[in-house]
Amino acid sequence: MEIISSAILSAFIYTYTTLVPVINPFSGAMFFATLTSHISNSDRAYVAGRISIFSLVVLVVCLFAGHMILGFFGISVGVLRCAGGLVLFAAGWNAMNAPSHDEDKEPPTPLPRSRLKAMAFYPFTLPLTTGPGAIAVTVALGTSLPYTVANLVGTLLAIIATVLTIWICFRYSDRVSRSVGAAGADALARVFAFILICLGVSVFWAGFSDLWLHLGE
Repeated sequence: MEIISSAILSAFIYTYTTLVPVINPFSGAMFFATLTSHISNSDRAYVAGRISIFSLVVLVVCLFAGHMILGFFGISVGVLRCAGGLVLFAAGWNAMNAPSHDEDKEPPTPLPRSRLKAMAFYPFTLPLTTGPGAIAVTVALGTSLPYTVANLVGTLLAIIATVLTIWICFRYSDRVSRSVGAAGADALARVFAFILICLGVSVFWAGFSDLWLHLGE
């Protein structure tokens, strides 16, 4: 029993410490606050919950079938990174050029649940949260870890803990915006939108470099 518990704990620590730095929900929460500044607090909470659910589904699917799915469609990690980088760049560009939101304006009207679900999946779940890096790491975990009960339990628990971390960070991301006021929140939104553009370029360049190295093969 002690050996099984130790194996579960080892798999949990290994998976959690691998996924969290790649997903980086703490900085992702700032991007989330930037891109959802135009919706109400209740809608933002709903979107954060749906992002967590979608992220859980994506990570579990990638863990067990990610390698087969990418192989079936002939998609390499380099192509995945290029596509994800372009989407991140587009999201950052739209946020950078979005109109300012002042405190004197009327509160935003609630959006339809269908639109909020679509927003939660794209661009927040894919590619902002569980983007190319998270997908590649999860696929690697699924193909490298031995298929034992202890490893599967520890890995799944780590994925659930990662999703809970994502939900907490995203759910309460608006606390920062409230503390700095409307002008400060708008300034932070521009800064993080620019960082998101840079991140998109970085992800695209990593994918393009990988494809370029394998161009002659």
